[in-house]
Amino acid sequence: MPWKLGNRLRLVREQEASPDIRAIFEAIKQSLGLAYVPVLYQAYASLPLFLAAHWQRFQPVIGSRSFFNLADRLRADAYTRAHNYFDIPDFCQRVQAMQFSPGAKEELTDTIEQFYYADSILLLISAAQQQAFEGPIGATTASARPVHPEFKTKPIFVDDESASPEVVKVFEETKKSLGLPTVISDFRALARWPDFLRSYWQMLGPLLANPLYQESQYGGLETAWALARELPGPFEFTVSQMTDAGMHEDNIASVVRLTQAFTRGLSGSVLNISIAKIGLEGGNHPQELSKKKGEQAPKPEGHQAA
Repeated sequence: MPWKLGNRLRLVREQEASPDIRAIFEAIKQSLGLAYVPVLYQAYASLPLFLAAHWQRFQPVIGSRSFFNLADRLRADAYTRAHNYFDIPDFCQRVQAMQFSPGAKEELTDTIEQFYYADSILLLISAAQQQAFEGPIGATTASARPVHPEFKTKPIFVDDESASPEVVKVFEETKKSLGLPTVISDFRALARWPDFLRSYWQMLGPLLANPLYQESQYGGLETAWALARELPGPFEFTVSQMTDAGMHEDNIASVVRLTQAFTRGLSGSVLNISIAKIGLEGGNHPQELSKKKGEQAPKPEGHQAA
């Protein structure tokens, strides 16, 4: 049974976590190279038995270079789909029109880069966990120690209480469009720049109903599903194992539905953040690319449409 938007979702934030959960949170951030605890893990932390058992199984997987190599492939797949299938405007021009300071523009770019990196990782984890509910997953042996970026600056997240009514409306629309029971971290971080978030969502929102977008999202989901099977393994965390670990039947059903919802929602997020990244790189909108080419000298200096 899929997660329903009306169902309540409890998140355990870092400052609210018990010492045991906080230790897992720190290990997650260090292992993934992130400066924040993803919402997926904040949701898992509401069921401490599950979080601990999940992390015991996944930490060795994440501690391998092949995990990050597979995440790179998933990220590249989403970027290619976004660039090839959609007309993406030049967000740099929009940022200039919004009179962003150089520092604000740099912070916005760094924030999008962190989520561009993180979302593919989380989708790979979620897709793997969803399959691990059914039985063993993973085929390759553990590889060398991982090499990956290290993000040190934690994004500033805007909550519902401090957000403007217009931003709260965007939050609600994203939950409905992505089919998630909560606002994903990307949008809470981008809400730090309300004008940019509004412009981005005005472009992105209608796109989500496009059959080509839905086909691209499904294709990305299939890619994640297949790549998860190439992870170091085998590992599993089945319903019977969760029962043996002392989890209540209702909690087991809840975490299975939750993982399904996040896998589906993250497949959209990976595509969405790729669109934001391409937009900040200059976009690929045909009219804007033609204009840029017309402004260049006969021997262009290397503008890339990626």
